[in-house]
Amino acid sequence: MGPASVFAAGSKPSGYFGVHPFVERHPEAVFILRTHVDYKTNSEACKRVGVDFGRSVFVPMDDTGIPVTRNIATKPNLTAHDAVDKKKGMTLEDTMGIATDVFFVEGLFESLKELGVAGNRMHTRDANGADVIEPRGYVAMGRRVGAKVTPVKDTIATPEDANEAGAFVWKEVPGGVVSVQLPYLWPFNAPDSWNLNVAKFKAHEMGLTLTSKNWQGSHPSPFQRYCGAWRDIDALQKHERVIQKEYIHPKLHEVVRADFKRHLVTIPRWATPDVPRSDPQYSEAYYYTAMCMELWAHRTIDNHAASPMGLHIIEGIYGRDGDFNNGPNPFGNENNYDGRAWDYMTNIVIFGKSPYLVDIVGHWLGGHEPGNFGLFHIAMERGKLGMLNPMHIPVYEWQDGVAVRRPLTGFTRTPLRSFYLQQRDKREPLWHLCNEPFDYNKVSETKLNIPAKPTTRLLNQHYPNANNPQLAIEYTVPETGWVLVEILDQSGNNLEVISNAICEPGYHMAAWNTAKYASGNYQYRLRYKGYHEVHELVLNKA
Repeated sequence: MGPASVFAAGSKPSGYFGVHPFVERHPEAVFILRTHVDYKTNSEACKRVGVDFGRSVFVPMDDTGIPVTRNIATKPNLTAHDAVDKKKGMTLEDTMGIATDVFFVEGLFESLKELGVAGNRMHTRDANGADVIEPRGYVAMGRRVGAKVTPVKDTIATPEDANEAGAFVWKEVPGGVVSVQLPYLWPFNAPDSWNLNVAKFKAHEMGLTLTSKNWQGSHPSPFQRYCGAWRDIDALQKHERVIQKEYIHPKLHEVVRADFKRHLVTIPRWATPDVPRSDPQYSEAYYYTAMCMELWAHRTIDNHAASPMGLHIIEGIYGRDGDFNNGPNPFGNENNYDGRAWDYMTNIVIFGKSPYLVDIVGHWLGGHEPGNFGLFHIAMERGKLGMLNPMHIPVYEWQDGVAVRRPLTGFTRTPLRSFYLQQRDKREPLWHLCNEPFDYNKVSETKLNIPAKPTTRLLNQHYPNANNPQLAIEYTVPETGWVLVEILDQSGNNLEVISNAICEPGYHMAAWNTAKYASGNYQYRLRYKGYHEVHELVLNKA
């Protein structure tokens, strides 16, 4: 084999972009960026996180990438809850943690503009956010970036609405349980769009919101209302007749009821008794029964099955406990539904290709044991998830555009309490963590495929550039051991050590910063337990 050619371009856009190839090649992995923002109202710092993150994760590509002429269909978490809650005395600053930070999103958009994506190709949509896009700052952000934040329509009420191609995109649901097809707010899932899911690190009645739940707001009303019981499904079936469109699975009732009966035994908390409205302690929290969770989980999985995704991101510069504005604060309100939710400087961004794996890690970092949540069990049952134990998921810290394998236990956990399926018979507080031990040995997981011999591979030799000059080198090791990756000149002299670490079995990444090197012939060498291999490369900066 001849030497690999590395083209290190200037700042001129290539006309194509994509997700960093190490992230793209490893959908089984989850990546965590530690941030260092002092307070949530530091908008410049939040935007800088978005810019730096975007520059390292969104990269120029050759013509195998995404054309920069595509629409960037971005789903932040906005929701329909008031930005100012006068009843609770909560200001806009008090409620910031309900929504994805607008300045972080602005930073992402600015990084994409550097790759050649025009501002008017960037869109944010949330069916639940029409009343809050202005106070949350999304209208002003759109003006600054040139992005579009308001949909043509956000409701399907008539047959004419349902067939309006400029407003809605219908997609078939492969293997759907609740839905056979679903409508989306344009440009979500349009042929000329690239989907980007940017969730918020926050608690909710379904546990933590995160990426799986966030994507439901990509639907128009009334399709985005996932968090209900059978009466909500009945309403949708009546709606089918109104808009003259069949979208509910004809065998929905018998399939879901059979699944639920089985899950009462196999899924933790699924046997939680319903609380009757006549109960003196009844509150809105008790509306969300185990059957609500069953239906929500299936609808969520249907939604993601219909939606190819560029990337799933949890913005956790600051996280939020409780449920919107209600929560367990101040301390001592663990059993008071009308307490207050609070924000915490959690300073993490979690991302990856799988919404379920990203959310498993997110739940663990929020203080919960992911095995106690039904969504993940049902996703495994439906073949969408192969791993449930968060300690088995390959986790990488994202440091200046380099993925460094880390134990999940090395990251700080921030308890974000929810009222998810409260165990009243065990005197569990209304606001609680689902952190009881779960025996992951009961779950059959897919084993990671790790090569039996060390391997190396150049991942992005066609695009190191001025904003991200690093050449990514992926390497694998079959057993734990010391690994050295070096850059050599053509004579074999050491120029730079780019990785020197004890590595666990699996995939790892080294990065060579090409900025200070001239065009010419180079080599890179891997050393591991007496094994070594050398590859030639040509750096072309013309």
